[in-house]
Amino acid sequence: MFRDPLLLWVLLAAAPSTLAQSVGGMTLLAEKQEQLEDGHVRAEGYVSIRLGDIHITADVVDFWPDELRVVAEGNVVFRQGDQKIVATRLEAELVGGTGRFFNAYGMAGRDLYFYGDVIEKESEDVYVIQGGAFTSCSQPNPRWRFTAGKARIKRDHHVALHHAFLRVKWLPVFYLPLMYLPLNDDGRATGFLMPQIGNSSLKGFMFDQAFFWAINRSMDATFTYERFSLIGTGGSIQYRYLQSHRSRGQLDSFFIKNDMSGNQEYTIRASANQELPGGFKAVARVDFFSSFDFQQSFQENYNRATQRRKRASGSISNSWKQYNLRVNFDRNDTSFGERVAVRKVLPQITFNSRPTSIFKTPILFSFNSEAASLARTNRGELFEYERFDIVPTVAYPFTGLSYLTMTASLTGRLTHYTSSLEGRALVDESVERKYFETRFDIRGPTFSRIFNTPDNFYAARYKHVIEPQIVWSRRSLVDTFAEIPKFDGQDYIPGTNQVSLSIVNRVLAKRVVNGEEQQTATEMLTWTLSQRYFFDINASLYDRQFSTPYFTEDGTPSNRSPITSRVNFRPSRNLTASWNMDYDINFNAIRSSSTSASYGGRWGLVRGLWTRRNIPDRDVTRSNFRFGTQLNLTHGLQVNFDTAFDATNKVVNNLRAGAVYNVQCCGFMVSFNRFNFVGVRVENIFRFGITLANIGSFGTSLGGSGRRSY
Repeated sequence: MFRDPLLLWVLLAAAPSTLAQSVGGMTLLAEKQEQLEDGHVRAEGYVSIRLGDIHITADVVDFWPDELRVVAEGNVVFRQGDQKIVATRLEAELVGGTGRFFNAYGMAGRDLYFYGDVIEKESEDVYVIQGGAFTSCSQPNPRWRFTAGKARIKRDHHVALHHAFLRVKWLPVFYLPLMYLPLNDDGRATGFLMPQIGNSSLKGFMFDQAFFWAINRSMDATFTYERFSLIGTGGSIQYRYLQSHRSRGQLDSFFIKNDMSGNQEYTIRASANQELPGGFKAVARVDFFSSFDFQQSFQENYNRATQRRKRASGSISNSWKQYNLRVNFDRNDTSFGERVAVRKVLPQITFNSRPTSIFKTPILFSFNSEAASLARTNRGELFEYERFDIVPTVAYPFTGLSYLTMTASLTGRLTHYTSSLEGRALVDESVERKYFETRFDIRGPTFSRIFNTPDNFYAARYKHVIEPQIVWSRRSLVDTFAEIPKFDGQDYIPGTNQVSLSIVNRVLAKRVVNGEEQQTATEMLTWTLSQRYFFDINASLYDRQFSTPYFTEDGTPSNRSPITSRVNFRPSRNLTASWNMDYDINFNAIRSSSTSASYGGRWGLVRGLWTRRNIPDRDVTRSNFRFGTQLNLTHGLQVNFDTAFDATNKVVNNLRAGAVYNVQCCGFMVSFNRFNFVGVRVENIFRFGITLANIGSFGTSLGGSGRRSY
């Protein structure tokens, strides 16, 4: 509170006055106002004009009350709703909501800034910009911008640029006669996407132009025109929908007319999970393409380029208490060099039950049943037949000992085939398969020991667990085994008398993280050793764990399977490793071996895979090596490298290297991808890309891989 009246009077006299007047619902505030002539008022100082949701501030404003016309100059700021424009001069008709801004800049949407020599406001939501520029960079000197001779903004909807140039700093990168940018707050709006370009030694210059269609909040599609200068024109369609977390699907397809071969080629990948009435659920998976030659010669993803199988499948299923019903459809084509094996399930109906106690006794009963229409190629011809199967099982688990579990089971099986094999030919004569199988599964006794290591850097305690397992099974002789048409693993079941032995070693650790011992133990190491012994030596020819049978040195079947070793090492989320090996005791040689490891962190990721397959009795050896790394060198710079090496033929099948550099509002990518499939494909692919914040990517998508999957 002022105690001196004289001082208070001096301060009030020195303070600038603010004059206000209201005309036609408009309020004008200014430090100075004067009437220059009849119907013409000039306001100076900090001038503020409000009319409805319009708010204008400026240094000087000429105002015509009868016309509600305004000319504002000096630090002009125009606001209407969430729209803001700053200019040196404004000429506006407040009644019609139109006007012209000079040397102006503002925001269109949440993160898109625009500049213009002249901006004309045609209506409440529409602006036309002459000599303008657009960017999502907030710096005074933006790293990139689109310049346009003319642009049209519809607020909260889109920006249309005519004769647009993308400039990175001062360098023009590309030109578009027309460019359309959506401004929806949810980031999904119908419109053209940024073009994609690249170059290939086989396909030539590559150009893609996509159109995105936001169908509704839970559905969208992308249509892409794709041009390859050396081989022709193609297109792709991507479609996605999301009804709920249990009902969703997507489609990714590509089509091309290959001018060099004259063939129409395609790839289709799709997946869908859909809830149906009555608790039913539908699942569909499609990974199909026109030919294996096209897949190998066109794909830019190494895994897909070396894919030997194409498949389309679908199922409808439901469960009721202990029962479940499933209807399957499936087509599976597998390439074996020049030959392609085709298998179809049209359809397969299964009705199964889970183990259920019989009259509240410890004895459990379950069954599996099937009715299937099957088709497969045989000597180049496609044969169709039906299979009907019923498999009841009675089991008794022994639970008296805590350190030992044992389960005894008895299974019967009856299978009816509407066709049979006569030699290697399929004939229209039915055949039946009947057998009984007795099985004993013994696990334990389990041995364990705890090691206290309070000073250990990794864990305060370790636990080593050893669990042996013995499974003995005896299956009655299948007299009709040679006559049964072989479709899948269910048909390769001969009579047998065998025992399986395995030992599982587990090392668990109670880790100490940030000075506190974790409640849940980490299973850091698991090692499983197993082997099977066949009393019926011929049954070893159909051991389903191995894709090829095993023999002794004199060429006769062996009753002892290779020793299988499986090691998994995962001491943390960042480090994982595995080593799998099959050792053939008949030849004292490693039959197959694979080693993989990955280690990652904030600095990046390193991964490697080595596989070796050796079939001693056939003198066949194959060895492959794959290595990949992704390194975050700085906050914005990332480099990546991947290679696939055929060690048998001493050939690098694939080599890819690239770098991604991201700054505040843009990023840059460059990648090189080389394929070398001897006699099939030798190709060098170069791609580069620029990503623009809140706009999209030009050149190639900067997803980090630089690889395109068709």
